[in-house]
Amino acid sequence: MRSHTLPARYFLLLFLIIGAIMGAMILAEIIASEEMGPQVKIIIESPFENTIFEQIFETLAIAILILVLYTIGVYAIVRKMPDEGSRFTAVRIFSAFLIGLGLLLGLMVWVQDPKEIVLVIGIIWGAIVVALRDLIQNMVGSLVLLVTRMYRIGDRIHIKGVYGTVMDIGIFRTTLMRLDEESGDHPSGQITTIPNGILFRETVTNTSRDLSFTGDEIRITLPFSADIDKTRMLLLGIVQKHTMEVQEKAMAEIEQLSDRKFLPSFATEPTVFVHLDRHQVLMVVKYYTETRRRSEIKNQIVGEISRVIPGVLDVQR
Repeated sequence: MRSHTLPARYFLLLFLIIGAIMGAMILAEIIASEEMGPQVKIIIESPFENTIFEQIFETLAIAILILVLYTIGVYAIVRKMPDEGSRFTAVRIFSAFLIGLGLLLGLMVWVQDPKEIVLVIGIIWGAIVVALRDLIQNMVGSLVLLVTRMYRIGDRIHIKGVYGTVMDIGIFRTTLMRLDEESGDHPSGQITTIPNGILFRETVTNTSRDLSFTGDEIRITLPFSADIDKTRMLLLGIVQKHTMEVQEKAMAEIEQLSDRKFLPSFATEPTVFVHLDRHQVLMVVKYYTETRRRSEIKNQIVGEISRVIPGVLDVQR
């Protein structure tokens, strides 16, 4: 979805308002001229002497001002924000701001006394704060997301026990496609919405913001008769084969991130841990993989392990 694309009805409304204002200006010029008869002039002048018609005219002028500001603002957002997700959220917040500005200017047109305007705004704002506290917190949360870029559309995040891909960041809520972490981040088909105000109460873990890789593991059970050293070397060779590019990329990203934040260096090579119990040997292969291709890479590794290593009784993904 392209949030910066304006629908045809927007341009139709803009042209109608411009036409109404231009028509009113032309009519005013005709009234001001002396070519019209006095009776016709009185009939036409009488509506414009009414304060209500003047207020309607000023309200139309405010509407066209808001539409022009919207056009300019959306154009600037599109030029300054190449990221589609951030642009989508920015346009929504900017639209909400313009709606509030338009309501305030319209209130100033219809209410003449500044004290009354302040009183009305204070009463309305107080009622909104009390009745819509969570709603306002959600709006502030969306603004925080836009400024801090804690997560963007397409990122994979953990928040309040939910793990998924960010599908949409609205003014009030964030929409996630839930992922099954146990099956290699396979989409579950379940769509979850989370209020943006939860950012101030819960911890958010973004697995794809600064680093494009994540840790993963494969568990293999073997009988005691298996050659553990030989199996370990085979496992490391297979995993190394499928994650070589990821390891190199991970080292480069770690170096870049350590220049901006404190990040102790750590190895990205795969490792194998061996655990013994009463009936079998458990080998756990830990490695780093590309976050967005986690399921694909894991399936390739497991498939080759099942073909190459003899005596494997069970491969736990």
